[in-house]
This record gives sequence, C-alpha cells and structure tokens, in this order.
Amino acid sequence: MTVTIANTAVQQNATPAEQAQARAQLKEQIRQTIDAANEAGRQAVQEAKIAQGGTRIAIPPVPPIPPAGQGFTLVQPRSNEIPPQAVDMAMGFFVMCAVIVIGWPLARAFGRRIERRGDSPAVSAATSEQLQRIEQAVEAMAIEVERISESQRFMAKLQNGAAAERLAINPADRH
Repeated sequence: MTVTIANTAVQQNATPAEQAQARAQLKEQIRQTIDAANEAGRQAVQEAKIAQGGTRIAIPPVPPIPPAGQGFTLVQPRSNEIPPQAVDMAMGFFVMCAVIVIGWPLARAFGRRIERRGDSPAVSAATSEQLQRIEQAVEAMAIEVERISESQRFMAKLQNGAAAERLAINPADRH
C-alpha cells in the first residue's frame, strides 16, 4: 500500500525535489520488500529441511540490489556502427571466395599432373623400328614352327599306317 502512495506522489504535479524524494522512498520500499521476501524464502527452506529431518544448513545471503546509478549499465549500439562479428564474417567470406577462385584452377592442374604420371612415355622412332623388326622375326619363327609341327604330324601318321599294315598281314604270309 505504501508503494502505491509513493507512486501516486511521483505522478502528481509536484516539484522536482518532491518527486526525487518520492522516488527515493519508493526505491527504499521496494528494496525492503525484496529483502523481506528473500528472508522469508530462506526461512521457508530452513523449515522444509528441518521438517524432512535434516539439520540447519547455511544458506548464503542474496546480494543486495545496488543503488540507482550503480551496477549494470546497458550500452546501446549506435545505429550507424557495424558490429565487429559482422566484420569478421564478411572478411571470412571474402577470403574464402579468394581461396576458391585461386585454388580451384591450381587443384585441377595438380590433378591433371597426377593423372599424366600414369601414362607411359612416348617411344622414339629408332625403338619403334627395332620393335617392328622383332615382331616380323617372331611371326616368321611362328610360321616355321607351324610347318615343323605339320611335318611331324604327317610322319607320325605314316608310321602308324605302316605299323597297321604289318599287323594286318598274316604271319604265314611273311615268309
């Protein structure tokens, strides 16, 4: 109730000195109410602990509210000022873009270089000519080996035929 009275005194058309005095009274009343509520809360916790069979515990006091003008001050950012986090993000973005623009062609060139290492080197003309002659010689030898194997098959066939004729003749006719 006293808070309401002090509050109305501040709102009425009073002199600045009276308004300041009423504000100070109002702040003091609020501070006293908060302290009383904190003390009541501590006592309730103590009584609850005792009711549960516990012992009294030491509850640290709640720090008092700092007087007006002290404590936390909120700094309002200027409307034309860019936050430092936004500047850092923008710098990171532009650095990333530069790395991509420069790094992409470098990475492609490096990849192509690695792929080319697997290719065999070009053969010189002299080496190519020697390989051609060796290939012709191998083909000629293959043809000759084929002829030799044909003649061996023919000779084997003749020998088998002559042996069969000898066996077909009667032993009485041999004399």
